[in-house]
Amino acid sequence: MLYRVCVIFVLFAAMLLNSYTLTSYANDEKNSVGVKIQLTINDVTAAVNGQKTTLSTPPVLLNNTTMVPLRFIADALKADLTWNTEDQSITLKYAGHSIKLSIDNRIVRIDNQSKTLEQPAVIMNNTTLVPLRFIAENLNQTVAFNDATKSIIITTPHPRAAEIHIDNLLTASSMGFTNNFFVERPNVNVISMASDHHDLIYILERNAASEMSFILRVYNEVTGEMKVMYSGFDQSFNFDYMVPKFGEQHFNASVLSPRKLVYDAKLDKLYLMATSSFSSDTSVSTVIYEIAPNVRMMTYTIGKTTYHPGNFMGTPDGQRFYFSDILHNNIYTGELGQQANVFMSFTPDKENVKLAAVEYDGKMFVLDVSKQSIFELQESGNLRFVAPIDIKEEILRVYEDNGTFYVEGQRQIWEVKTTGETQPYVGLKDIAAYNTGLYLPKSNTYDASAFANMGFSFGGMLSFNVFAVNQHGNVVMYDGAYHLLRRINVYTQ
Repeated sequence: MLYRVCVIFVLFAAMLLNSYTLTSYANDEKNSVGVKIQLTINDVTAAVNGQKTTLSTPPVLLNNTTMVPLRFIADALKADLTWNTEDQSITLKYAGHSIKLSIDNRIVRIDNQSKTLEQPAVIMNNTTLVPLRFIAENLNQTVAFNDATKSIIITTPHPRAAEIHIDNLLTASSMGFTNNFFVERPNVNVISMASDHHDLIYILERNAASEMSFILRVYNEVTGEMKVMYSGFDQSFNFDYMVPKFGEQHFNASVLSPRKLVYDAKLDKLYLMATSSFSSDTSVSTVIYEIAPNVRMMTYTIGKTTYHPGNFMGTPDGQRFYFSDILHNNIYTGELGQQANVFMSFTPDKENVKLAAVEYDGKMFVLDVSKQSIFELQESGNLRFVAPIDIKEEILRVYEDNGTFYVEGQRQIWEVKTTGETQPYVGLKDIAAYNTGLYLPKSNTYDASAFANMGFSFGGMLSFNVFAVNQHGNVVMYDGAYHLLRRINVYTQ
């Protein structure tokens, strides 16, 4: 179900005044930094940065739209909220942005530009309801909705750093990697990374000795600890499936090779795509698993599909999954726990073929690197052209996170929205300094002695590598040239 998050604020005698400003949560700072707001549908209990409070009206569903309290949201964000009795309009000002909307009017003004709402502001039970996902995201907030728990999390990004510095988080040896700095090629083993909203970085390492062996490690940015989450496909990855004419079959996941990690912020789940090198007309060839918080098979294919490093996977709701088979020009879809089948065919360009997919507002969007275009993956089985992108540098990788594509070239990462809006995110030229030593998050200090006996020095990054964007907007990357886990601090953290 498509959930659009919206805001509720109690008028509370607003119509008696020309305007008023809400300041319940205000302090000396003009706007909030690092605020986390938690709400749940049909529950009057809410929290701001862990401090619980009781709402006068709980979040509810209205016309397929989730409604949450605006007065509470505005106060938590320390935003200026004014009501005009003459035209029944509301103006919300925050961090230099302004949103003006009117009751029962779909037209809103965002920083003096007109946009159209699917759900207009309304008054119900002396309460004004306005669309929060639209408002929050236009005020640079991140909105996540968990369909299983009906919970809503709104987070405020940290401010962008005045100067971008790089922290060295871990060496390859302290991460448990077995590679030899002087012998092996850079970045040969780390094949995918992901970041969740709990300060955890997931690093998928394929064993150099075997295509089918892997280690999934998780780095905690708060404690600085690295742990092994999975070492190969154990029995929990096995499952039974049906094959026409042959009946029920048992699949042993030990024949799989791991390919790609994807974290879904809305569902708070980590997914893994894996493929088999022994596919036949009756065997399992591609599997998508949930691997955090639990191990579950999501969907699978029977028959010959071929791995390609540019394949995508994604889900709009945790119940229906999409993934591509570039070499056979197919996109598959499968329901939870069921066999996936060909959903549609497509024709990518043959040079630099890479696909990436994100969910935004219940819709799936696909970035086709070779065509430099964004498409909407429609339920009718069509790819609807949305917008072109214009990136001159060769695109090496795309990281998908919370409805945004992070597109990586050799020396620059771009932020690409589903509308096609593209802007530089961070480049090697933007890095002002490399902090000396290993960063120790518990003490917020640096251990310069960590490299003292290694016989060489660590310098500037030569190029970008496999990376993830963490919940604060910073780029965590495995630097294959120096075999270091590093963080590019685009934002204060």
